[in-house]
Amino acid sequence: MRRSTVAVTTIGACAIALSGCAGTASSRYQPDDPQTVNQPVKDPKCYDASVLLGVDETRARDIARKVLAALDSNIESETGGEIRAQRKRHFGVVVGSGGEELRVTLTPVDAQRTFMTATTKTGFVGGAGQKPWSCQIVDEAAKLAGS
Repeated sequence: MRRSTVAVTTIGACAIALSGCAGTASSRYQPDDPQTVNQPVKDPKCYDASVLLGVDETRARDIARKVLAALDSNIESETGGEIRAQRKRHFGVVVGSGGEELRVTLTPVDAQRTFMTATTKTGFVGGAGQKPWSCQIVDEAAKLAGS
């Protein structure tokens, strides 16, 4: 009897822990997907989004940095075609808001176009004040690339 209680408790704890995590760490969108320049493509929950920017890779990287800074994020690493950032934590009405992991990938298509994906991964607590930012990232990037 004791073993089954421990097993049920362990399985229940794992289920609760995993249910708090949401979002994705990698995008399902690919550079060879058909897209119109500066027209974002988004998943329904906004954890994953992409856009084909009408700018070169250097300009796309600058745009990504500006958008992440505007979302009150700290860039944690920038390697090759990937920028990883973490939103700053805020304490207020909703305790623990912020803290989402943001990942932007940049893939040059040609000299004047760069494919960008944005993903959001929420933390252990999940919905307690955290939200997906991927749609906002690609929307703002498309605006900046179009101006």
